[in-house]
Amino acid sequence: MPPILPSLDTVSFDADLPLLSRPLDLLPARLDRETRLALRLLAAPTETRDNSDPLLLRVEAKLDLALELGLLARHHERPEHCASRVGLEALAWHASRTYPEGARLLLSLFPNPDSALALSLPIEVTRSQEDGQGGSVVSARLIAPFDEDSRASWERWVFRRHRLALQQRTGH
Repeated sequence: MPPILPSLDTVSFDADLPLLSRPLDLLPARLDRETRLALRLLAAPTETRDNSDPLLLRVEAKLDLALELGLLARHHERPEHCASRVGLEALAWHASRTYPEGARLLLSLFPNPDSALALSLPIEVTRSQEDGQGGSVVSARLIAPFDEDSRASWERWVFRRHRLALQQRTGH
């Protein structure tokens, strides 16, 4: 059984998500733009009305398919899933290796395990502790990766996932 992830100081949710980290040199403008657009998609309203127009639903399904096919062409290799805790300002996850404190990384977080949609998040490792099973538990803080609009989208998405996790725990 993997060690428990550390608690975060803000609203957070737990998930088993694909994560990939690499050293952060500079967040390429292309990845920054893609992350902003992905956050707008993740934060968009998800509720559908009972009287939804079937034609609009079909168009949306086609767009979803086109988006996913394009993303799969770019992200054809998927990282392994790992237990993670995602919060407004910080993240924690089970990693296959240990990182030095203060290491700056570019974390590719796939918000949906079944999709190739990825967020590119610059982070700084605040703690990395061996877990006794050949890996480590890593805690990191986000390095101001968002403009004002993207920050609002990130918050909506994290709060939405937090509420969903609470509903699943309480059975409501």
